[in-house]
Amino acid sequence: MSEKFMNENSIDNIIGQHNYAVAFAERRDIGEEWNRVEWNVRHHHIGLHRLYFRTDTTGCRAVVHLTDCELELLPGYVYFVPAYSVRQSELEGEMSKYYIHFQADSLIFDLYRYLSGKYSVPADHMTEALFQTVIQNYTRNSPDAFMRVQGAMSLLLSSFFAEPFIDRKNLVRFEGVLHYIRAHFREKITLSELSSLMNISTMYFSNSFKSAFHISPKQYILNMRLTESQRLLLQTDLSVKEIAYAVGFDNENYFSEFFAAKMGMSALKFRNRDLPRSMESLL
Repeated sequence: MSEKFMNENSIDNIIGQHNYAVAFAERRDIGEEWNRVEWNVRHHHIGLHRLYFRTDTTGCRAVVHLTDCELELLPGYVYFVPAYSVRQSELEGEMSKYYIHFQADSLIFDLYRYLSGKYSVPADHMTEALFQTVIQNYTRNSPDAFMRVQGAMSLLLSSFFAEPFIDRKNLVRFEGVLHYIRAHFREKITLSELSSLMNISTMYFSNSFKSAFHISPKQYILNMRLTESQRLLLQTDLSVKEIAYAVGFDNENYFSEFFAAKMGMSALKFRNRDLPRSMESLL
């Protein structure tokens, strides 16, 4: 088997032979109802990836506050927002936009925020038609509708994953480590364990990982625990202490401090924010 074939097969394993599972897709006119301090993360599907495409020309300011940056939505661009990264939305006036909320179980989406600061790409002559294709087909249960959605989603997302986003050699090199972390991040993981998977020294592993993914192995694991803690806060009745231990922290206070620093609010406030149910599909 050729080295080229093996490398390409490994890339397939990382990018994933996955399907895009679209949960919500719509074109909507939105006003001040999008601008709420008490932002309901349950209703607004924080655990889903999103694509936005604003079509109006009103010039009003629309902002999505992420955990690591502020994203202003401008007409004429497509925006990709990773799951569990949204803190709040803000709108001055009214806007019209397409949106798609979806899941994609792939390592490449876990890595996206570390490998790229690119959350927007220019729309083109196909963009609106691709959003419409998803909207018209994602609720239909037929082979042709499924293929139309998968094709449209792949085209909409492809520009976000263009070179130099992906360093193929690094992805192939760290494939085993990335899968291991994904499977065991709730447990105590040492640098020695991870470096042994690649048969290299701990220091060389740590430096190489950070060089490849722009984040230390420790912070990468902590961020995976943060994501899982958000899911548990929204989907279970576990206490903050129970969640801290469930996601791999051995100190409730450290978890609480880390969560507040990353999310700009306590874990309890994150869980308890609420909006009227009549607003639950506005995003």
